[in-house]
Amino acid sequence: MKLHTELLLLSLLATSSLGACASAPGLPDGRPIGEPIEAQEIVAFSVVDADPEPFFERVVLVEASVTAVCPNAGCWMQVEDDGRTAMVKWETGCGGKYLFPVELTGKRVVVQGSFYPKTLSEDEVEHLEIEAGRPLEIEREGYEFNASAILVLD
Repeated sequence: MKLHTELLLLSLLATSSLGACASAPGLPDGRPIGEPIEAQEIVAFSVVDADPEPFFERVVLVEASVTAVCPNAGCWMQVEDDGRTAMVKWETGCGGKYLFPVELTGKRVVVQGSFYPKTLSEDEVEHLEIEAGRPLEIEREGYEFNASAILVLD
C-alpha cells in the first residue's frame, strides 16, 4: 500500500511538473485589436528603446502608455514609457486592416510588433505633427516600430 501511494504521488508530481514546463506565459487582461497575440515575455518599452538593436526584425511584446493617436485614420500612435517615446504604425500601413482608436490616448497597451532601423525625414515628421494637430516629440534617427496587434490593458 505504501509503495502504491508513493508511486501515485510521484506520478502526480511528474505530471504537474510537465504541465508547468510546457505552458506559455499568459497575457494580461485586456481588449485585443489586430492579429492574434502570441504569448511571450512582455518587455517595458523603455528597456527596448535603451538598446533597440537586439530587438530588430523579430516579433516582441512591448508595454507602454499611449500619448497620441492619428485622429484622421488611426494609422499611428505615439507611446511613452519612463520618458522614452516612439511612433508605432500598423504593419499593414495607413488605411490597412486595423486602426488605433483615438480613445487609446492615456491608456496602457501591450504592442505586438517588430522594430526596424529607420531614419525619419523632416517631411515625415511634419506630416505626423500636422495629423496630430500639435508638435510631437519624435526621434528622427533610430527605428520604426510596426504593430501587428495591440492589447488595451484593463
